[in-house]
Amino acid sequence: MLELSPGGNLFFGDNGSGKTSILEAVHLLSVGRSFRTQTARSLIHYDADTCVVNGRVRGAAREIVMGIERNRDGSARARVNGDAAESLSDLAALLPLVLIDADSLGLITGQPEARRRFLDQSVFHVEQSFLEYWRRYQRALKQRNAGLRHGTLGALDPWLDEVVVAGELITQARERTLALLSSRFNEVAALLSDDIADVSIRLRGGWDKTMGLREALEKSLLSDQTQGFTHVGPHRADLRVSCGGRPAAEVMSRGQLKLTVAALKLAQGQLLAQAGRGRPVFLVDDLAAELDARHLRRVCDALQAGGAQTLLTAVDQHALAQYWPDTDLKMFHVEQGKVQALPV
Repeated sequence: MLELSPGGNLFFGDNGSGKTSILEAVHLLSVGRSFRTQTARSLIHYDADTCVVNGRVRGAAREIVMGIERNRDGSARARVNGDAAESLSDLAALLPLVLIDADSLGLITGQPEARRRFLDQSVFHVEQSFLEYWRRYQRALKQRNAGLRHGTLGALDPWLDEVVVAGELITQARERTLALLSSRFNEVAALLSDDIADVSIRLRGGWDKTMGLREALEKSLLSDQTQGFTHVGPHRADLRVSCGGRPAAEVMSRGQLKLTVAALKLAQGQLLAQAGRGRPVFLVDDLAAELDARHLRRVCDALQAGGAQTLLTAVDQHALAQYWPDTDLKMFHVEQGKVQALPV
């Protein structure tokens, strides 16, 4: 088992040496899935049936032993202090994470699903009842869509009330959390660069904002029946990231987009830290390849100022070490999947 520093931890080595796999293992332990692939098979060695990750989370007052097992058929089993976890969300609550990697740019340039997931990860830690709302909504939506597909849902919609109630609770929780996140984002963005000072974030709820969710669902019923699924609701929500009133993905340079993503993730980390579940662990993959020296220093300064445990990767050990105090950076050399801690 790797013994990590509570501050910075740098894993360096050649491309393909296995650095990112370490971050992937921590991500799996918290979220139950990889951030690089959607299939469990890709996580499992070709001659094995399962992938197992265990870890210890040390807090101010207690130590928690966590473990997860993923199988080739996609099933998963998780344990906390030797007892079976009721769901993977139990792990996420105990080990909150913030991931910054090359694919994080898709938070702005990619599909709405990535932005919804980013926001909902934040809401999950801030709003204790959010998971209940989300489950209620998903159950009702699933039943409603099944009725639409099979042609059994007519003018009388037995799932309408539950979809409306749970959907509005989800949206209200998202709006409250986004207000907190936006405030922190503005502060972080100002520290990182003047180039992203004009960025704003707002929630598009998933239906016409001039009407309530019930009215929107009633108006879309014919279209829903024709195509067999629910067109409007919080499952279609999106975050609009704008710069000067225009979509950020259209007007910002790649460098500006990278800094905006970094500011969003750092703001998310601050929000999670203040939510009462402890500081999140930052997983930062190859940051030196994403930012120039000036902005790299500012991001590293912000990470250190937050006081969170950080796991970083780099090809060159000096690429990030120069921006991190020697007393707060533990270094590991990774070669062909083997990890060796460097002497302090």
